Amino acid sequence: MRLEVIIQLIIALIFVISWFLAPLWCLRSNIYTQELTPLGFSIIFLGHKYFLILPNSIAALIYVITSALIPIAWRNSRYSLYLSLFTLSLAIMLIITVFIFQSRYLFYGGYSVLSTETGYMYIRIPYTTYFGIPLYILVFLIIVTSVNAVTRARWITVRRMTIIEETLLMVRSEGPINAIRKALDRIGIQYSIINNALIIGDMAITASNTGRPEGVKEYLSFTDKGFIYFDGSSITELSTEQGIILAISKALIKGKPGKPLAGEYA
Repeated sequence: MRLEVIIQLIIALIFVISWFLAPLWCLRSNIYTQELTPLGFSIIFLGHKYFLILPNSIAALIYVITSALIPIAWRNSRYSLYLSLFTLSLAIMLIITVFIFQSRYLFYGGYSVLSTETGYMYIRIPYTTYFGIPLYILVFLIIVTSVNAVTRARWITVRRMTIIEETLLMVRSEGPINAIRKALDRIGIQYSIINNALIIGDMAITASNTGRPEGVKEYLSFTDKGFIYFDGSSITELSTEQGIILAISKALIKGKPGKPLAGEYA
C-alpha cells in the first residue's frame, strides 16, 4: 500500500474524530448556540438543548469514510483514485446543502428560527459565526485526495527498493527459494515446482537438501554459506547476493513471460 493513500486515510480518520469532538460550523450568542455536528444541528437556547437530525450530514460523513477506503480496497487501478475524489466531492456537496438548509429554514430575515415542541420561535439577538477545526482538516483532505488522483498517488518521492533488494530482504525471513519465487511472480516469469525445486526452462533452483532434478542443464543450489552454481561443466561458489542476482538474471533469459502481479494504481 502506497504511503500517499495511507496519508489520505489518516487525514480522513482525523477529520471524522475531530468532527465528533468539535463542530464544523457554529453560531453563538449569549443565550443561543447552533452547532453543526456529524448527526445534524445541536441547538441550545437558554440552557435547553434541542437536536435536529440531518440525513445529509450523516451521509456526508459516510461518503468521507468511503472515499478514504476505496483506494485501499481497490488498489490495482488508478480509477479507484478518481472514484475516491468523486465520492469526496459528493460529501462536500452534501455539506453545502446543509448550509443551504440552515440559511433557508433556521435563519430568516435576520432572525434565528428555533424549533420547539409546539412550533417555531423567532429570535433576534447579536451573534457570531465561525468555522471549526474539522472544516480546515476537510479542506486539507480534499487537497491530498485531489493530488493523489492527479499523480496516481506518486507525489512523495521516496525511492522504492529494487526487486533484488526486496528479494534479499525476504531471504532472511522466508528463505531463498520462496524469496526467488515471489520475485519471479513480481516480474512475470513462468516457472514450475518439482520436488521443492524451481524449474525455469532448463535451469533449476534448489535447496541444499533437495536432489538435483532430472533433465536440467544447470542449477543453483542454496547452502548455509551461499549458493553453488553448476553450469554443466564446472561448479562455482557464490555469495547469497550473487546467487540471487544470478538466479533472477538467468530466469529473465531462460524463462517465458507470464502475467505479472497487478501494480497499485497503474
